[in-house]
Amino acid sequence: MADTTAKSAELVGRLERLPFSRWHRNLFTLCFLGVMFDACDFALFGMALPPVAREFGLNPAQAGLLATLGLVGAFLGALFWGTISDYIGRRTSFAATIGIFSLFTGLVAASWNILSLSVFCFLSNFGLGGEVPVALTLASEFSPSRIRGRMTGTMMAAFPLGLALAATLSLLIIPTYGWRAVFTAGVVPAVLLFFVRMVMPESVRYLISRGRIAEAEATVAQIEGQAFAGQAPPPPLPIPAVAGAEERGNTVLELLTPERRRRTILLWVVSFCFLWASNGIIFMLPTILVQRGVPLTQILIFLLVQALAACVGYTACGFLIDRFGRRPVLFLYYFVGAFFHLWFAEATGVWIYFAIAAVGWVNPGVYGSSGIYVSELYPTHLRATAVGWFFGIGRIGSFLAPAVVGFMLQYGLGAYVLHTFALTFLIAAIALWLVGIETKGKVLEQITGAEAKA
Repeated sequence: MADTTAKSAELVGRLERLPFSRWHRNLFTLCFLGVMFDACDFALFGMALPPVAREFGLNPAQAGLLATLGLVGAFLGALFWGTISDYIGRRTSFAATIGIFSLFTGLVAASWNILSLSVFCFLSNFGLGGEVPVALTLASEFSPSRIRGRMTGTMMAAFPLGLALAATLSLLIIPTYGWRAVFTAGVVPAVLLFFVRMVMPESVRYLISRGRIAEAEATVAQIEGQAFAGQAPPPPLPIPAVAGAEERGNTVLELLTPERRRRTILLWVVSFCFLWASNGIIFMLPTILVQRGVPLTQILIFLLVQALAACVGYTACGFLIDRFGRRPVLFLYYFVGAFFHLWFAEATGVWIYFAIAAVGWVNPGVYGSSGIYVSELYPTHLRATAVGWFFGIGRIGSFLAPAVVGFMLQYGLGAYVLHTFALTFLIAAIALWLVGIETKGKVLEQITGAEAKA
């Protein structure tokens, strides 16, 4: 047992002292593209919702409920794939989620009635909901602690880039070819499956947690071969004892043990509040602004501006949390973001474009780094479960928001919808600060090792 623990610590130390290499670039490019296509497919339905509602004769409340059904699929997908990847591995789960959302997004284009559209949308989102938690966990476990925020944060910047891609495709395709044509492009991400076998190994930390030391060592040796190109590598960094295979219970229940319960619930509040605002905008902003008489083409430009600003916001947040720490930066993103949402709610004329850009910087610009923070706060054997449930519980906010917004629009309360997004960002800021743990620059095993001693 002592030999296994020492070997595990050595392997983690070898991972931590790696320079950023071509191997890392290839892995992160694959994860980046997976997240980008995930976000693109996810956003397409919200952008296509107004013409979908016209074709099938749906009022705003019914359109909101249709969007909610897809978000329920994303909710269940995040819970399922986050949890199952702690049992079957990150690599297998990553490939499965991409295959599912590619197939069923393409089938949305073939929908012949509301029932078929609802089923395909639900199943597509079941895959979409799981891909981001799995990709984020995998990236976090391969990132050296000194640059984990900027590496994983840059990868997660693929999410707003996917939103921008969805806005661009919708702007170019929907007005001319209709909403069905834009979903046909949703099968393109399936191409990534050919590269998973070539580029993506199983997480070394996951292999160690399952007692598969020989496989973990082979993966580390392969990475070192590419990173050091035949040169003698420096000695491994000293790492605290790393647990190998251990008897594990239900990883979901472990999130709510007495020492973790407060932290877990606060993080769930953060996620719920964020996704209320984020997916409320992604799915319902077109419907909100159409009701105010704004042309769909102009709305898609708003969403494109938001997504482009979010690309910068995501990347900047990853660099800032490595420099100034997780808690202060994430708190400020949420706190200032509340006022950005209020500004957008009240802005008119050309100021709307500046306001939606400011919203994009924080929403969704803060979420990738929030997920990184979550991945650092839990040990390897339940890390993906924690990230999956963080995203999953947030999906409750995301699927409640379109339904509530739809009813608010239906019953004449549309003027107050954007104010709810500001309120939830303010609540998220308070909950984030109350988590009370800083993880900047720490090796994952140092963070969870300190927890075990506390």
